[in-house]
Amino acid sequence: MQEGLLNESAVASATTLPRYARLAFVPALALLTWIAFRNEYGYLPFLGDIDLAIHEFGHMLFMPFGIMILGRTMMILGGSLTQVAFPLIFVGYFVRKGADGARRDVLAAMVCLWWSAINLLDVAIYCADSRAGQLTLIDGSTGNESGGHDWYNLLSQWGLLQHDTGIARLMRAIAFVVCVASIIVAFWSERTRLRTLTTDKPAEV
Repeated sequence: MQEGLLNESAVASATTLPRYARLAFVPALALLTWIAFRNEYGYLPFLGDIDLAIHEFGHMLFMPFGIMILGRTMMILGGSLTQVAFPLIFVGYFVRKGADGARRDVLAAMVCLWWSAINLLDVAIYCADSRAGQLTLIDGSTGNESGGHDWYNLLSQWGLLQHDTGIARLMRAIAFVVCVASIIVAFWSERTRLRTLTTDKPAEV
């Protein structure tokens, strides 16, 4: 009898602990958000390097369409656009309902939405540097030393260069709201799942 209770307790712990680990991941997102928005460059170790690679891939991805259809605009915009949009692909995957009618993984979806918002913050910092040209670009030069500053080129051709910091502030505000919203939804989702696990626990016989 006692051995059976011990085995049941071990199984319950093995099931519950990963759920609480998922819930504990939410404060980690909040901490990373605080770090990113406090950092002058919005940089997060490791993730920032991945985002840079996605950004550069975006330029190559849109290069054929830019030259043939929309001129240079889409080729230049493609880096920032891909950087923000790429995580949203996974948001769509994780919020899709499975065969049982339940959503696949809301927490994972919110993490990817948070990631997209962090990328928007990075784009906002890039945009704010359009006239200042102080950021170091991938070739090692600054925006003032190179003609490869995406947002200087974009805003110049759109006639919006003088509004660079205003546009950047709007992007930053949207990024912050989405980060906070994704963290709240992630926390609510995991709390709900934990309660469901507790409620659905089989009664002892």
